[in-house]
Amino acid sequence: MPPSPHSRSLHRRAFLAGAGATGVAAVGGLAALRALSDSSDEPDAPDGNSSPTAVDPGDLQLITGDASHPGRVTVATADGRELVHFDGYLIPGTVGTGAATTTSPDASSVNISYEASAEGWAMSVAYRATGGTVTADWEFHAPEDADLSNGRTLRTLVDAAADVETHVPATRWTRNPRGGVPYLERVTENHFVDWVSGDSRISGVITVTGSGNNDAYGINTPPTRGDDGVWRASVNFRADLIVAEARDLLEAARPMLAGAVLGHPDLPEQLVDVRGPSTYNIFADAGTRTFTVGIAGMPVNSTAEVVARDYDGVEVHRSTVEVTVPEDARHGDATVDIDLPDERNWYCLDVSCGDAFARTTAAVWPEYEYGPADGSIVGLGGFSAIQPGARAGALELDDDEQALWHRLGIRHLRNPWLTADQSSDHGIRTGIQPSGSAGKFSDPDAESFDDWAGSALAKGSEAGVELFELLNEWNTDKEKKTEHATEYTDKWLKPFRTAMDRDGTEAALISQGLAGWDPGFLNVIRERGGWELLDGIAVHPGRGNYTADYDSQTWNFLGQVRKARAYLDGHPGPTQLWLTEVYACTQPNSWWNDAARTAADAVFLTLPLAKASGVTGVHWYQLNDGLWFDRFGMNPDNSEYYYGLFHVDRSPKPAAVAFAHAAEVLDGASFLGWIESPHPDLRGLRFSRDGETLWVLWSRQDGYITNADHTDDGFYPFPEPWEVPDTASLQVGVPDGVRCTDVIGREVPVDNGSVTVTGSPVVITGLPEDAPTGPEVVDGDMSVALTGVSVRRDGTSLVVDGDNSTGGTLALYITGRQVDGEVPTKEIEIPEGGFSESVDLGDAMPPEEGGEGASTLGVNPGQPPQVRVHAGKSSKLTPESAQTQVWRAEYYRSV
Repeated sequence: MPPSPHSRSLHRRAFLAGAGATGVAAVGGLAALRALSDSSDEPDAPDGNSSPTAVDPGDLQLITGDASHPGRVTVATADGRELVHFDGYLIPGTVGTGAATTTSPDASSVNISYEASAEGWAMSVAYRATGGTVTADWEFHAPEDADLSNGRTLRTLVDAAADVETHVPATRWTRNPRGGVPYLERVTENHFVDWVSGDSRISGVITVTGSGNNDAYGINTPPTRGDDGVWRASVNFRADLIVAEARDLLEAARPMLAGAVLGHPDLPEQLVDVRGPSTYNIFADAGTRTFTVGIAGMPVNSTAEVVARDYDGVEVHRSTVEVTVPEDARHGDATVDIDLPDERNWYCLDVSCGDAFARTTAAVWPEYEYGPADGSIVGLGGFSAIQPGARAGALELDDDEQALWHRLGIRHLRNPWLTADQSSDHGIRTGIQPSGSAGKFSDPDAESFDDWAGSALAKGSEAGVELFELLNEWNTDKEKKTEHATEYTDKWLKPFRTAMDRDGTEAALISQGLAGWDPGFLNVIRERGGWELLDGIAVHPGRGNYTADYDSQTWNFLGQVRKARAYLDGHPGPTQLWLTEVYACTQPNSWWNDAARTAADAVFLTLPLAKASGVTGVHWYQLNDGLWFDRFGMNPDNSEYYYGLFHVDRSPKPAAVAFAHAAEVLDGASFLGWIESPHPDLRGLRFSRDGETLWVLWSRQDGYITNADHTDDGFYPFPEPWEVPDTASLQVGVPDGVRCTDVIGREVPVDNGSVTVTGSPVVITGLPEDAPTGPEVVDGDMSVALTGVSVRRDGTSLVVDGDNSTGGTLALYITGRQVDGEVPTKEIEIPEGGFSESVDLGDAMPPEEGGEGASTLGVNPGQPPQVRVHAGKSSKLTPESAQTQVWRAEYYRSV
């Protein structure tokens, strides 16, 4: 038996590479991480041993079951070695195959008719063996309202090298004819499995179109309904040397080429693929890197064109490369050296050959030594290559992923993927989220609460967790929210706290992650005496096509976080605010989600906004595209597949580079307050770090709604990642000697004492400790002509002065501190021209001494509290737009 996928040492190129060559590079100075190096261009044998040699099993044969297994068909090799039993079909909870009538017209054919376990059903299958392939064609006669989508072909692997198959879809790159960015589409589903005997192996694959998953008992086999009302599905089993070739490509982290080697009618005759020199294509230095271009198809010589661009679309490489598919293989490779010239940048590499094309990405940024975890809010959630229950056959080794955590500044994990010792070695703090559903303990014969809690506490102890996040998103059922909150408090929260105390754990306990901000759920917890048992709350502040700093009543980030912070400040007891699922979804060409550059801006801005809001920790959801049970999967019609910082091939999105830069900017930083700008469209945050002040600046001249010109059609063509949008900008005066960087950490030029600021944030570092609260000179067009805004106290009233040059009356909104856990906003009307208006804020007036809870706008102990003054307008960008754009004149002022 081969080693498990989590202990194997398969060939991978270096995780990081130095300039000019593929090689070893230190990761964050952490000696605990082994060197992830392999500078050879040829695969090395695992652990110095020879890999099992692939053998051809010969023509496959079919063996029908005896009386003990009616309806079973066994696939065997030419010399009689049994590989897999097929045992019928099951739709869980609905119907399955029963008694069978089997006929065999010849040695390579088996027909079976089954009695179904429910009335109104009939099931049959015809097996055919041809060479190294067996095809099973299923037919189902079912009631008209039947749901067969979760149907499963039952099969048992005989002495295979793994309990379940490695599920990897066959894919190809494509484009929507209406435009937008290219994307991967699924063609069919391949479930790979090996049989190992001594130093030889047989490689097999089960192919089912539309198959979503597999387990130890069966493979999802969803049929489609024909015009004649009959449902049909096909299962293909194949074992030959071509499958072995595909399996080797999969092990070399080249799943698309693996699928192409197997072939499919919907794949091109020649499919091109490109792979970088390392697992994640993250490099610590500029330099030349070697990429591999592969072509699958018939033996032929082909010419592929290679183009590489940086984040601004600058073409850094263009060449052609000749690729030969040998006579004795189904794929061939060629290498191309590409210079990645900048010390910090993101690159996109496109390869085309005829009508086929492929894409991968790479990024360069220097190493960085992060401070201790207890000073960081930066964390990670979602699925991992090393999480329990993850499917075998990862593209990455465990050490690769752990090294990547450090490169990204990850200091917290939502899941117990590490042991306590590993967490300590890596300087990472770990949490755990015990899972459970409503009504779980109502069955006296099922698992008891004590057993469930004991298991959760034992897992927490093994992982050395510092945080228990008790359950997840029970508030999604609006009709049963009160019922679920009551059960949660009485039957889960209270006894779990008792169990924690009895166990003696010092870990914190926070509420289940709320799907969006939901005070109603927490109100029930408070009313039923569960509030004081919590150390904090967890929120999943979902975000649609809005900038990260949009603060409104809709599905936005900052608005939800501010409300959660105000709720905690207004209801003494728990203090910690955890955002355990935060994201920037990049589902391709979907108006509700983010294009690549939009996501990079949102990712970067989300972290400092969270820091400013007094968030204890942010768990980014998630590292890679795909799902935990479909780890190499993609589905352009399903947003769940596109929440990663990295693409499904593990190459970086611009968001990954922006995430790392934000983590570096915030490392050791303390929030001071919001920028106090003279311009209505300049936004910004101020932080203190290492005796200096830094500013994070951005403009909202173009509004808060992304993709605002979308129509009612769900399709929205995204720009390519390197296409810099033509947007409005501000010229912001900055002192001499400062350093300005963009969202991915590149230098931004200072011209005549000013820096250009757009909707994409700019970081200004090197400001003195006593720097002013904002830039004094800001030039540029105004979205809402409200200027000269200042505020002063008058008892519990706030006097607001300014100039309204909009040509009409404006509604002005003032936000101060929380009142009884809510975020009150006072409204006044201001006339055209100069004005001085007073508004009674009452308890919403921040206390003069400041400190925690003094302002809903940010948690900045020791700094003067602030109020926000804003006025807005909205209109459609085009008559066809399905949504209005929102602009605001917005000011933050100390009081």
